Amino acid sequence: MAETYVAIFEEAFRDKGAVHAYLASSLDFPDWYGNNLDALLDCLTDISRSTHIAFIRMRDEGPLARWFDKLALALMIAARENPSIDIEIFFATSEQSSR
Repeated sequence: MAETYVAIFEEAFRDKGAVHAYLASSLDFPDWYGNNLDALLDCLTDISRSTHIAFIRMRDEGPLARWFDKLALALMIAARENPSIDIEIFFATSEQSSR
């Protein structure tokens, strides 16, 4: 079975819906995916193929910073509960991301 690689660049998204749409598309979530963090966790824990997710975070910047904290937590919980999921979280500043 093929491996899946997904990168989430926090600064590329301006709203939660866009993040959910990206993840649903990238990870082939079912039609019933609810576009919220609970549904995300449900879908991530159901994945059976090897899946690597890199999440590039900004340090407490932007209007969705707290929501992205919750997203990071959901990703870490999914990785703990599902051995098929590998999560890497990187932190950057605006200066680093503009290079």
